[in-house]
Amino acid sequence: MGLIAWLYYFKYMNVRFEYLFLLVGSLCLWSEKAISQANWLPDSLRAAPDSVKMWTLREIGDSLVEKGQFTGAKEAYSQALSMAQAKESQFDIGVGYRSMGYWFRSAGEYAQAISWYQKSLATFQKIDNQKQYIRTLALISACYDRLNNDKLTRYYLEKGLALAQKLGDKQSLAELYDSLANLESHRKDYRKALDYNQKASEAFKEGGDWQSYYGVLYNAAMMRKNMGQYARSEQLFKQVLAYTNQNNDTYLEGFVNMSLPYALIPLNKLDEAEASCKQALAWAEQNGPEKHAMLEEINGHLSQIWEKRGDFQKALFFYRRQVASHDSTFNTAKNQQLAEVETRYQTREKEESIKQLAAENTSKTHQIWAGVGGLVLMTLLLAVLGGLYVNVRKSRQKIKQQSDQMGLMMKELHHRVKNNLAIVSSLLKLQSNRIDDEKALQAMRVGQQRVEAMALIHQRLYQTDQVTTVNMREYLTDLLQSLMNAYGYRADEFDLELKVEHYQLDVDVAMPIGLIVNELATNAFKYAYGEGQRPLLRIVLVNRRGEKPGITLEVQDNGPGIDMSDWQRHGERSSFGKRLIASLSEQLEGQFKLYKENGTLFQLYIPEVRLHSA
Repeated sequence: MGLIAWLYYFKYMNVRFEYLFLLVGSLCLWSEKAISQANWLPDSLRAAPDSVKMWTLREIGDSLVEKGQFTGAKEAYSQALSMAQAKESQFDIGVGYRSMGYWFRSAGEYAQAISWYQKSLATFQKIDNQKQYIRTLALISACYDRLNNDKLTRYYLEKGLALAQKLGDKQSLAELYDSLANLESHRKDYRKALDYNQKASEAFKEGGDWQSYYGVLYNAAMMRKNMGQYARSEQLFKQVLAYTNQNNDTYLEGFVNMSLPYALIPLNKLDEAEASCKQALAWAEQNGPEKHAMLEEINGHLSQIWEKRGDFQKALFFYRRQVASHDSTFNTAKNQQLAEVETRYQTREKEESIKQLAAENTSKTHQIWAGVGGLVLMTLLLAVLGGLYVNVRKSRQKIKQQSDQMGLMMKELHHRVKNNLAIVSSLLKLQSNRIDDEKALQAMRVGQQRVEAMALIHQRLYQTDQVTTVNMREYLTDLLQSLMNAYGYRADEFDLELKVEHYQLDVDVAMPIGLIVNELATNAFKYAYGEGQRPLLRIVLVNRRGEKPGITLEVQDNGPGIDMSDWQRHGERSSFGKRLIASLSEQLEGQFKLYKENGTLFQLYIPEVRLHSA
């Protein structure tokens, strides 16, 4: 029964409960508001672990920020933070504070962003999570950089650098060195900038992060150009260009072609500069709203080229194009700024409106309780409870219908993801047919197998009623059968032992385990088995009890064997697959070891707490 119906009912009964009805109305409105806010979380995740809910809310917030929907993003972030505080999960509280900082940073409110980042910093310090502490220091420095406060920007970067050196966190070291290089470059202290740049490049190179390494090399080329060292700048640009051509990195290639003329034009290599500009023009057209700024820079190069050639008519032509691109860039930036200002204005307006309504509700509540007697309150509460019971029954039916619909939608989603991954796998297979280089062909096939390993997960999810958990016995059986077929092994000539005690795992634990098994099994098929030897592959996923409860994954072959020292030794075998296994193990908060035991034995321990927080 609705509020209006109750009013007519008590009017007919000659009972005057106007103030109390206002209280009930306020409670109903509050309930509806709470339900509305909860809608940021899909109904299909109602029974999911809290960590999944919080992660999903933060992902929704990130997506809404990217779309410029700041009000909804803030609600999603706030809901995730409230859930973390209720659960008293310090890690999630720290991440929640950082998400709020990201919201204010995206809205241009850098001072408030820093305040939230400081809360996150204190939380990660409390739980001694040094990696997240370093990452938060870098985010604070980025805010001070946007505020043009070089002193504090340097302070937080150097603080993070000292901690990363103590921790031996090479990835963080490389990123912090790169940020310091950019800071010194902005200050035009190119000697320090190049020193930090060199340290960053060495760290990325040592870690095998070649994409970041060549990104740092590109920054070095820009610094050399700014210093007037055009020949050295050209050399560095062309090193990066060679990498992009070899690895088909069209994004970085476009930036190199756009920047290379800065070095070529002063060296009077006008034909090369013009060729780079032409390639950059074609690339810039594919970059949406950002293309205007790129076109402005490229047309500026072309204007200088034709001016040096003495063709002032063409120089003027490209100069006019440069001015037109500048105007487009200016208008785009102004429109974006106006949109951000309007968004912040609307957000503040809504927050003020909420505060005002809250104050009014508080005042009315005080008036209501002053005029309500105990007997009247009891009578009304009984009536309200009856009405709420009817509403709850209807709501449960509606929620069940929505839950069923969401379950079907999730199955459809997993089906579509599986189909899309199948298309990607087919494309990789078609592309591999056109590759002659054996190493590139092997890399393409390994990539195809990784895609198929992920596709099997989604296939399992849409074929069962469980849309968030995976039956590991069935999944690993399908995965290994697929790999055996791919490498030409028949079941009657291959010893496959599969022992799975922990049947059901959340998808975000099952996916990394599947990829690890895929990598290890692939290595076994490729390197472990010799001629005349009956191949053996043993996969075990069992529960672990005692002082360190959790699960243990074992993968063993009967090949020549490799131990932990061989694995950790840098060399030609320090492949992407090894880094992927190490990264996935870290993601699972696990510890892995390798033994020579009638072949290679890989053991990965995953703690119980990771299974519940997945």
